[in-house]
Amino acid sequence: MSQSKKRDFYEILGVNKTASIGEIKRAFRKLAMKYHPDRNKEPDAEAKFKEINEAYQVLSDEKQRKIYDQFGHEGLNQQGFSAENINPYDIFNQFFSSFKSARTGSSIFEDDEDEFGDGFFGNVFRGFTGAAGQGGGRNRGKTQPYSVDIQAQIVIDFIDSVIGTKKTFKIKTKKTCAECHGTGAGKKGTDVKTCPTCKGSGVIFSQQRTMLGIIQSQRVCPDCHGTGQIINSICHECNGKGYVEVEQSVNIEIPAGIQNGKIIVVKGAGNEFDDRIGSLYITIFINPSRIFTRDGNILKAKVLVDPLKAIVGGMIDIPTPYGLKHVKLKPKTANGEQITIAGYGFKDVKKSLLGKLTNGDLIIEIVYARPNNYTAKELDKLAALSEKDNQEVIDFNNLVMKEINEYGK
Repeated sequence: MSQSKKRDFYEILGVNKTASIGEIKRAFRKLAMKYHPDRNKEPDAEAKFKEINEAYQVLSDEKQRKIYDQFGHEGLNQQGFSAENINPYDIFNQFFSSFKSARTGSSIFEDDEDEFGDGFFGNVFRGFTGAAGQGGGRNRGKTQPYSVDIQAQIVIDFIDSVIGTKKTFKIKTKKTCAECHGTGAGKKGTDVKTCPTCKGSGVIFSQQRTMLGIIQSQRVCPDCHGTGQIINSICHECNGKGYVEVEQSVNIEIPAGIQNGKIIVVKGAGNEFDDRIGSLYITIFINPSRIFTRDGNILKAKVLVDPLKAIVGGMIDIPTPYGLKHVKLKPKTANGEQITIAGYGFKDVKKSLLGKLTNGDLIIEIVYARPNNYTAKELDKLAALSEKDNQEVIDFNNLVMKEINEYGK
C-alpha cells in the first residue's frame, strides 16, 4: 500500500491524537479481539487485523508515535519502519499473553472469556505456540535464538556530517544453514523430531489456582530448550546451531546534515532466521571540529583578521566546509562582528523528509589577530593616523566622567 493511501493510525484505532497510552491499549484490545481471524470469518477481517496491529505498534511506541505525529507515514518510512516487517500475530500474542499470565478471577478479560468462552483464548494461544500439538499454525515452530536485527556504530568527521559522505564496512551476519535448512540436525535436516514434551511449541503452560483465581504461566520447555524439536544428530556444517556466520560488505550513504547519535537503517542487511531477514541499525557518531560548531542547522566559525585589514577593509579568506572562500570585508569592521554566508550551513534533514531541501547559514565571527610587526617608519605613519579622536572612545570617557561626577561626591 502506498504511503499516500494508508489510513491514519488514530482513525484506525478510533482514538484522537491526544489519546493516552491507556486509551490506545484499550482501543487496540477491543478491535484486535473483534477482527481476529480465528473468530471473525469476514473476508476482510485479516486485513483489518493487520492494520490494527500496525497502528498499535506505532502509537504504543513513544519514539515512533512522535515521528508519526510530525511527519506521518512518510516520516516512519524514512526511519526504516515497514509494515512488511510486522507479524500482527506476534503483536497480538505478546499483548494478550502479558495480561493472561497475570489474570485473576476479577480479570479485565473476564467479560471476554464469557463472550468467547475459554476455548477462544485457549485456541488463540495454542494457535501461536503449538500447544495443541498441531505444529503451531502460524507459529514458525521454534524459538528464535537470536535477534535478526544488528546494531553497529560508525564515527565520521565533522565536515562529513555537513556535506554528507559514503561509507563501506564489513559486518558478520548469521545466515540459515543451507545444509540443514536451519534445523541444526544431520542428514540434511531430516534427523529431527517434534519434542514430545511441549508438542513442538517450545513452551510449557501451567495453571495454578489461588485465592484470587486461576493464574496461567508459561516457561521454556526444558527438553528442547524452546526449539520445539529434538535433534538426534547435529549438522556438521553449522555444528547444530542452524546458522552459519558470513562476512559481508555494507555500503551506506550518510546524508548531509546528519546529527550526532542518529541511526541509519539498512533493510535486509541483518541476520537471517527462517523466512525473516533483519535490518542493520547504524548509530552515527561525529568527531568534534577544531574550527566549526553546530547550532541547529547553523554552522559557526571564528576567523582571525589583521586589525588593520579590519579597519581599512579588503579581501579575506574565511573557512567553509568546502574550503576557503574569498569575501570582501567592509571598512571599519569591529572585533566580534559577524558575517553571514547564506546556504553554507547544515541541510535541514527534517524538511528533506518532506521533500524540501533547505540549507542553514554559516556565521563567521571576526576575531582580531595579534598586530603585525611594523618598522619604525610604518609605525610613524600609523601614529599620525591614531591622533584622530575616536568618537566611541570619546563617548565612553564622557560616560565615565558623568558617573564619577554624579556618584563620586
